[in-house]
Amino acid sequence: MMADVDRLRTHADSLFRRAGGLVPPSSVVKSWPKPNHVDPETRGWAAPAILIVFAILTTLVFGARIWARTFISKNTGLDDLLMSIAMIPLLGLTVASVLAVRIYGFQWHAWDQTKTTLVTSRQIILAIEFLYIVSTSLIKISILCFYRRITSGSISRTFVFWVWASIIFVICYCIGFTLAITFTCSPVAGYWRFFDVAWRLQNEMKCRNEGAIIVTVVVVSTVQDFVICALPVFLVWNLQISKRQKVALIGIFGLGLLTCVCGIMRTYYAIYVYYYTYDITWIAYYGWIWTALEADLGVICASAPALKVFFRRYLNLSSNRSKYGYGYGDSKGRKTPTYGRGTLGNSVGVSNIDSGRWDTADVPLDRIKVSTRMDVTVVDRDDDVASQKSDASTRILTNLNSPPQVAGSSWLDIERSANPGPDQTGSRERY
Repeated sequence: MMADVDRLRTHADSLFRRAGGLVPPSSVVKSWPKPNHVDPETRGWAAPAILIVFAILTTLVFGARIWARTFISKNTGLDDLLMSIAMIPLLGLTVASVLAVRIYGFQWHAWDQTKTTLVTSRQIILAIEFLYIVSTSLIKISILCFYRRITSGSISRTFVFWVWASIIFVICYCIGFTLAITFTCSPVAGYWRFFDVAWRLQNEMKCRNEGAIIVTVVVVSTVQDFVICALPVFLVWNLQISKRQKVALIGIFGLGLLTCVCGIMRTYYAIYVYYYTYDITWIAYYGWIWTALEADLGVICASAPALKVFFRRYLNLSSNRSKYGYGYGDSKGRKTPTYGRGTLGNSVGVSNIDSGRWDTADVPLDRIKVSTRMDVTVVDRDDDVASQKSDASTRILTNLNSPPQVAGSSWLDIERSANPGPDQTGSRERY
């Protein structure tokens, strides 16, 4: 038993010591079967079918999100713009992944590659990595902008700091690793000519540790996914709402954990491809599936909050708010739910959720909306003395929830002193 473990460890160490190299030693090449360029073992259409279905589903969800934000709730923002831009490289990522696993070489074993696919397989790797970095970075920034948007005002200095820090980090990640992958080999064409023997005999080239670069990209991306999923937990946890409501809110934001699972699987296959096998094209096939799914699920999960209003409008889905006793209605006939009071430490203002500036119909945070009512009394007088008195006593702005006590007088006494007789003209607006 121990001998088998030692032998396995020795084999793993020998593979890992190649430091992400791509060229198998002669001993490995000799152990491979004879190349079959007539009828090689080929992957089927299962993966392309899955990728196409998810691409269509993602497009439909994105379309419903934009429709709901634009024509129903009419509150589009920067997060919607960024998500719209992200859809371009995301669809390109799906197309590139399908081409990779069906045409450009990742449908075959390494020993069955042709002279053409030895080049095209490298070209499609470069395309997939670029499209992956750009699309997922835009999706993450869109989600972070959504966080910032619903807490605009804002709600917690620490939370806002982490949102902005995450946005800056994602931008640096996108730019840094795009350049790192582009210049993995010098000249750049050496990347896709890596296995082109005729080209390499006529050109000098130098390549960096490709395995280390790619593995770092996927690991950092996965860590970002976890951070973005964790941020709303800290936002919701300190709110004074029931545990059931907290779990519901965290669950909605926690849908992003699906992208984390995809990131973990992509990380596993990236490490395996570069450090534990030389049959790169056959194993990387699975990696490309998880790569495209991660981006697709990112859009779907990020669009989930906006789908609520879409389904309510067109599928006539009833809301479950009534069982919690929430109230609706205002003078304009618009739904304006009034809920209990919620607080967060380090408050620096009132969030869009709390103040009502954010349309809560498409955001699953309406159960933590704070409603504040004010009593405003304004009395206009023609004479100067009365005007001064009005300024001193009748222009009163206070919360009904905590009426002030002035010099031992009751709130009723203050109201009476501010309105001594029927000869005064004025208007009181209470809302």
